[in-house]
Amino acid sequence: MDQTVYSGRKKLTKKRIRRSTFERSELPIPRVDFLSKLFPVTALFVIFSYPLRSRKVTSAFGAGDKMMAGIINGQERIERKENRMMKRIKASIPASRRAAAAVLATVVLCSPALANQASAAPAENGESVEFSTSALTGSIPEGAKVSSSAAAAAVQKLFPELKPSDVSSADYSAYYGTGDANQTWRLTYALPGQNGNSASVGVDAVKGNVVDAYVPSDNQADAKLTREQASERAMQFLLRAMPNNKSTDFVQDDTTYSDGSSVSPLLGGASYTFSYRMKVNGVPSQPETAVVSLDRSGAVSSYSRSVNNLTYPSASPKVSAEAARKIYESGFDVKLTYIPNDEQTGASSTYYLGYVPFDSAAEPIDAVSGERLDSITGLPYPQSVAIGQDGEALQAGGFVSAPLKTENAAQEQLKKLGLFPEGYKVNGQQTYTQDYPKKNTKVWVIDLAQVAKGRTSSVNVQLNAETGQIYNYYFYDSEASSGASVQPTAKNKEQAIAWASKLLPNAQQWRLISTPKKGDWSLAYSFQRYESGIAVQGDTASVTIGANGQLNEFYAVQPSISATGTFPAASSVKVAPAEAKAKFLKDSELQLYYSQFSRYATDPTEQSQTEIKLTYVPMLGTNEPLGAFNALDASDGQWKTTYGSDDPGKPSAGASDIAGHAEQSALEAMIDHGILVPDDKGKVDPDAKLTRGEWADMLARALQPNYSAYNDYPGTDLFRDVNADSPYQSAIGALAGQGWLTPDKTADFRPNAELNRDDLAHLLMGVLNYDKLASYYNSTVDLPGIADAAGVTNKGDAALAIKLGLLPAVNGNFLPRQVVTKADASAVLMRLADLQGKTDTFMNWNSW
Repeated sequence: MDQTVYSGRKKLTKKRIRRSTFERSELPIPRVDFLSKLFPVTALFVIFSYPLRSRKVTSAFGAGDKMMAGIINGQERIERKENRMMKRIKASIPASRRAAAAVLATVVLCSPALANQASAAPAENGESVEFSTSALTGSIPEGAKVSSSAAAAAVQKLFPELKPSDVSSADYSAYYGTGDANQTWRLTYALPGQNGNSASVGVDAVKGNVVDAYVPSDNQADAKLTREQASERAMQFLLRAMPNNKSTDFVQDDTTYSDGSSVSPLLGGASYTFSYRMKVNGVPSQPETAVVSLDRSGAVSSYSRSVNNLTYPSASPKVSAEAARKIYESGFDVKLTYIPNDEQTGASSTYYLGYVPFDSAAEPIDAVSGERLDSITGLPYPQSVAIGQDGEALQAGGFVSAPLKTENAAQEQLKKLGLFPEGYKVNGQQTYTQDYPKKNTKVWVIDLAQVAKGRTSSVNVQLNAETGQIYNYYFYDSEASSGASVQPTAKNKEQAIAWASKLLPNAQQWRLISTPKKGDWSLAYSFQRYESGIAVQGDTASVTIGANGQLNEFYAVQPSISATGTFPAASSVKVAPAEAKAKFLKDSELQLYYSQFSRYATDPTEQSQTEIKLTYVPMLGTNEPLGAFNALDASDGQWKTTYGSDDPGKPSAGASDIAGHAEQSALEAMIDHGILVPDDKGKVDPDAKLTRGEWADMLARALQPNYSAYNDYPGTDLFRDVNADSPYQSAIGALAGQGWLTPDKTADFRPNAELNRDDLAHLLMGVLNYDKLASYYNSTVDLPGIADAAGVTNKGDAALAIKLGLLPAVNGNFLPRQVVTKADASAVLMRLADLQGKTDTFMNWNSW
């Protein structure tokens, strides 16, 4: 066998990602360079789904779970416009299957770009190597121990259906981080008989283990597994993938990381995703994770395992469990907060009062020193500049709202706010629209640049064109260097507060809630908005300054401005703070965990530092880390979650007007899948007549309950009577993105017209991609056996709808003019769901 050793092209990896010119981000985007190396599955979702309700999420599991928290929250929020293609892909997949597709997409987005093979010197820290080949060989890349042929053999052992002869490409990539190298073979397989579909599998190029896999299902199986059966199969797979482990080495997470919503879409079939923490030295490890997704037949559709080469300390704590508990209880407290009610539409319309832990209360405790640790950096939690748990109120600033109708007006606003550095020139300027804080908000995006003696400096800023408010500001200097950790001072705090007061409208409603700690690598200060003296969860801002007080980075997000309704009065609180604190302490416990901490470089001269520590982690329940996602309703003392549904089991149990209905079963399914949402009295009005726009809403919800995040045409007129301001624009845009409707600005959709069975048959054929066939049949089919066939306009559509069982004849009549009710539509959607995998394209993987 050929054992030639070769090396690939080498390139320096930037320590910080610079935002691209005209990056159209509706929200501040977190740094993701380190995520792609440490939390590969996480990084993808952070890129695509960074939450609109951007808040500091406290989880004792550290950076990995804070970013995973972004996954959970993020898909309930407005997504970045440049990711429209990915949103179209995600919209065609149910929640749990998107976790499967994430494996492949993560590889594409988070691995170093693949290039042709070239010669290079040995890689050093912070560098990456990559190349691509078109055939399997026995050649071993420099620094690796496994050839592409050996990698393919390992894959076939785990996935027998993936044969080496079907490999279409073998790509090698390596990243040499500080003390943590990562070398991977990426094998792509052409899948025979699946119309161009491909599988992608990653293999550790040193150990030869399969570390991730995406294997699309043909969605043809009728068998449906229960969650318990699927869990058993997932464990059987893990034991084959990691034969040196036992089942007791895996701790299954209580939290689901599919899309952050406990409401699963109706369309897409039953599938399950399971997330595990693996034990090291007998102790569960936060960074050692495994995620397995199975399709409804029980076949593994995706798998991802974290790769960690860090050094683990001893599993023997120096601080006893009893001592740690005393430290935990002595520093624990809760705060009353306005918490958004996350509706199944993905939008928060109202708020309730609840208790959540203070950030410091849920942080891990060092099992060696007994100190509370920042869950990201691992630095001791006590802050260098004390601000108190309730924060420090800002003084009213001088921000004045004013429309910015021209390019010059937008630039003058930057100068007025001190955000247009001297010597800089406009490098580019454009506008786009977003749905935050209200639909079709116009936003200016301005790039400033200065080049002097080979040194490049730039500014990227986004501001509201209607009010002049700054949403994002980012300063980049290619030569900037601190060379050491920061030493926060009282003056630094004053400078950060001054910037926040200047840039935040109604600054007097905001408070400084977090300051940098000694040892941090940036002077970052966090702020939160308060309503009548009570914190509003999700309304957050951040100011990062240089040692000289210069603004380096700023973002502000205030989802509450888009909410309808009012904040409940403080008088509605029935649970006293002491009662809430006691319940948190009673229901939580400390568990020994290995936690991973990272201090990420902020400029090219610095090296990121990552380490593992033995910690005591506060847990609520068996395997759920205590954090900002846990809330205690202040009105009744019941536990609630601040994302998704609080009753994932059977939301339909609260419906008050469907019992005994002929379509009760279908109506229950519509409620449980987020397609119909009961009002505050539990009513869905099942016999209400449906309009064409309301049908579009139901169908879009069947595809994805929070479909507004997957609209391929935001701010776009789709039909003559469906413009950007139409209440049905998002639903119709989501269906158009799926290919189930074709936008036509010269025609009417008639969203407010009542939907009859004739129209519904025609719309259904567009969903099934049978519209052309139905059109052909319109002139050749006379609907034999249908007494009222003469009154059917779309005979071909009706014939297929009857044949497929979607719209059965009623006593020998099709009833083309009968208006469809919510109950009728519910029954049709259930029949449509049953057709999945039984036609050529509908909801099959090859329908992408």
